[in-house]
Amino acid sequence: MFFKALACDFDGTLAADDRIMPAARAALDEARRAGLRLVLVTGRTFFELTRVCDCLDVFDGVVAENGAVLYYPRLAMIRDQGPPPPGMLLAELEQRGIYYQAGRVIVATTRADEARVKEALAAVGVTRERAYNRAALMLLPAGVSKGTGVQHVLRFLELSPHDVLAIGDAENDLALFAACGWSGCPANGVPAVQASVDWVFPGEAGDGVAAAITGPILHDRLPVAESPRHRVSIGWVVATSEPVTIPARGINLLILGDPHSGKSWLAGGLVERLVGARYAVCVIDPEGDYRVLARLPGIERVEIHDVGEVERALESVRHDPAASIVLDLSALRHATKVAVIERALRCIRDIRQVVGRPHWVLVDEAHYSLHREGVADEALGLEHRGFCIVTYRPSWLRERVMGAVDVLVAARTTAREELDRLGEVVPPLAGASGAALETLAHLPRGEFLVRSRGAAGGGPALTFVAAPRQTVHVRHLAKYVDSRVAAGREFLFRRPDGHVVGGADSLHAFRRGVLEASSDVLAHHAAAGDFSRWVRDVFGDAELARQLHKIEARWTRSELKDLRRAVDAVITVRYGTDG
Repeated sequence: MFFKALACDFDGTLAADDRIMPAARAALDEARRAGLRLVLVTGRTFFELTRVCDCLDVFDGVVAENGAVLYYPRLAMIRDQGPPPPGMLLAELEQRGIYYQAGRVIVATTRADEARVKEALAAVGVTRERAYNRAALMLLPAGVSKGTGVQHVLRFLELSPHDVLAIGDAENDLALFAACGWSGCPANGVPAVQASVDWVFPGEAGDGVAAAITGPILHDRLPVAESPRHRVSIGWVVATSEPVTIPARGINLLILGDPHSGKSWLAGGLVERLVGARYAVCVIDPEGDYRVLARLPGIERVEIHDVGEVERALESVRHDPAASIVLDLSALRHATKVAVIERALRCIRDIRQVVGRPHWVLVDEAHYSLHREGVADEALGLEHRGFCIVTYRPSWLRERVMGAVDVLVAARTTAREELDRLGEVVPPLAGASGAALETLAHLPRGEFLVRSRGAAGGGPALTFVAAPRQTVHVRHLAKYVDSRVAAGREFLFRRPDGHVVGGADSLHAFRRGVLEASSDVLAHHAAAGDFSRWVRDVFGDAELARQLHKIEARWTRSELKDLRRAVDAVITVRYGTDG
C-alpha cells in the first residue's frame, strides 16, 4: 500500500454535527486493519474534543487545538506545545462581552468578533497569532499550527511526511497539507483548499472521505505519479532550456548508456535531489561509485563485507524517516555480490511494506544482478515502484525488469545489440517509432534522452543536459582494473624516437606503465600532453585529464622534480584507492 498514514481533520472532514459519521468511523477501522497509522488533527480545544469524539483510541496520535496540544491515546500521554491562555486576556475578552472558549493553550472565538479581539489583544499587550477555520477564529502562540503539531507526531511515530496523506476542508488545514507529502479534501472543502490539494474526493464530509478511504486510498488507485506537486528536476532541454522533471514517486526509472556516457553522474545527481527533498534513498553500489554521496548530510555509507551485515546496515532506514544509505559492495568478491544484493532487496522489500521506506532504491550495474539467473523475482518488489535501475547492458536485464520500467533516461548508446533490445522496449514507453533510438547513438557525452510510458511519439527527440551536482562523481578504480579499452585505443609508451616500448589497455595497466617506464619516455609524453589527452578521450574523465594536464605543464616549466610520482599520485587520489 502506497500510503502508510492518514492525517484527518475533524469538523467538515470526518465529522458533522459534532460526531464522526458512521461511514467515516467504519472506514477508519478498515484503514487500521489494513495497517495504516491514523492521526486526528483538529482546531477543537482538547476538552471539547474529548466530549464530542468517543473514539480517540482509534488514532495513533491526536493533534488538538490547531497544533497546540498533542495526545497519544495508547500511551495516555499529552504534551502542550505552548503556554496556557494569559488570564488577563481572558478577563479582557469577558469584559468586552466577547464569547470565547479557552483550551489548554488556545483561545477559540468567532471570526465576526475579530476586530474586537484585536483591540483586546492590544489593550493587554498579549501576542497571539490568528488562525481561521471557516467562521471560527483561534488565537495561538507564535509558530504553532496544525502543520507544526503534525510534524511532531510524525517524528514520534517514525513516519516520513512523504508517506502521509492529509485530508481536510478549511483554511487552517493548509498548514496541515504543507506538513504532509500528499493532500486531499472532500467536495465541501473551501475553494482555497480545493485549489491546493492533490485530489478532491467526490461527496461531502465523512461520507465522501469514507468512500475515498475504502476505495482509491486503500486500493492504491490514486495516480500519485501524475501529481504536478511531486516532481524532481533532472536537467534542462538543450534546445530551449525548459526544465526537465520526472515524478518523485510512483515510477520505476531506467538509466542507461555506454560506459563513460554520464549515466552515473546523472544517477548520483538524482540521489542528491531526492535526499535534499527528504526522500529516503538506498543505493546498492556494487563498485563503490557512489561513496562520495556520504559527504552530504543525511546519507550514510556502509561498506558491506558479508551477507549478514546487510540487515544491520538497513536498520537506520527502518527507524529514521529521513535516513538514506549507500551500501558499498566494492570490497566483496564479484561471485558473492548477487547473493548480497538479493539479501538487501529482500530486506528492503520487507521494510517498505511496513514503513514505506526507502522511497527509492537505486541498483547500479544492474545487468550483473537483475539478469535471468540473478536476483529472484520475488525479492524485487518492482510492483511497489520507486526503483532506479542503472546499466550499460539493458539487453542482459530480464523481461520482468524491463517490463516494469515507467520512465527511460538514456545517455549515448552505440552498441547495436543494445539499441535493438531497446527497440523492443521503447515503443510502449515512447509511443512510436525508433527515431529516438537513432538519436541515442549520436548523443554527445553529458546529454540524455527521456521517454515516459504513454508519452506522445513521433517528432524530433528532445535531449537534455543534466542539472549540476553537489558532489564530484568519482569512479572507483577497482571497477576499471580489468576493464580493457577498445582495440586501437590503448596508450602506447614510446621513446623520443617513436619506438614503442610498452602499452596499456586499462587504467591499471597505464599506472603500472608509468611506474615502470624510463624517465625519457615519461618526459616525451608529458611534453606532448599525451597523458591528459588519452584520459580525456578514452575514459571521458575531464577532471583527471585537467589534473594531468596541469602536471604536464608544470613538468615542461621545470617546476616538478618527480614526474612519475606526480602522475601516479593524482590518479590514486582521484579514484580514492592506493591501487
